Amino acid sequence: MSVENITIESKEIVKVVKFVKSLSKTMVFDSEIESRDWVKGRKRNNFLYSLLPAQKGVKQEKIKIGETKVLKSTCENPDDENVILYIHGGGFVSGSAIANKSFSSTLAKQSGYRVFAPDYSLSPENKFPKGFEDCCEVFDWIVENYPQAKISLIGESAGGNLSLAVALKYKDTGKVRSVSVHSPTVDFSGSVDRSVNEKKDFIVLPGSTEPLLRMYVGDGDAKNPFVSPILGDYSNFPPVFITCDENETLYADSLTLYKKCEEANVKVHMIVASGAFHAFGISGNSAPETAKVLKKNIEFMQQA
Repeated sequence: MSVENITIESKEIVKVVKFVKSLSKTMVFDSEIESRDWVKGRKRNNFLYSLLPAQKGVKQEKIKIGETKVLKSTCENPDDENVILYIHGGGFVSGSAIANKSFSSTLAKQSGYRVFAPDYSLSPENKFPKGFEDCCEVFDWIVENYPQAKISLIGESAGGNLSLAVALKYKDTGKVRSVSVHSPTVDFSGSVDRSVNEKKDFIVLPGSTEPLLRMYVGDGDAKNPFVSPILGDYSNFPPVFITCDENETLYADSLTLYKKCEEANVKVHMIVASGAFHAFGISGNSAPETAKVLKKNIEFMQQA
């Protein structure tokens, strides 16, 4: 159990920050998110993110598991004992597996594992539990088709929420090897105080939680552990790797999750950055600092 503080200041990360800021102008999460045209916003951002190159030597193919489209990334000579289930972020209302194909391919190449990234159902068209159930269906399919393998869950933001929720559901099966979450959303119940950093974040802004709750959960129970995984039972939970920026709104979520794991005697390591941004942990090899974070994430997962 440890917290590691890092400073991010390279020229490369400055370019990444500018890129993310340009995209966040049309996809910002604030009190007005319910009035935005998410279908149009998704198309724009998915297209721009999809332009990021995939790793050479990694085969990527679209498959279908149930009704869910899944991007499968396979490196040369993949490890049959391990599989990654990568769940993309996007506030439950945006994002896609194709948009994050670069990160999926990087995970596959650096870990040596197969990576499955589902295009789970998005809100507000499909409220909880549809997206969660899509991810669980993919988890079940992996167990059935790779019975000898352990599954490492990885996700950022909303994908971090879903990764924790899936791990909570399956933690007693012995199939979850580890959970890596980057700037996760862990609570919709109001139990986490995010007010300190809300005005410092350019992606997740003040007043976004309540409308996002309506869009994602509707009339559902915000205290359901699969909605607010911080309220779940973390006994016998797999090892957890966390990254966040000290000035982002969801820093409070990461810190609360770290303390929850510590109290439950769960192996946990958290990296807190200064000078980065929300979900910087999936930036992969785009900057020297993020490349080191990715390497540490892979090592943590392999040693779990």
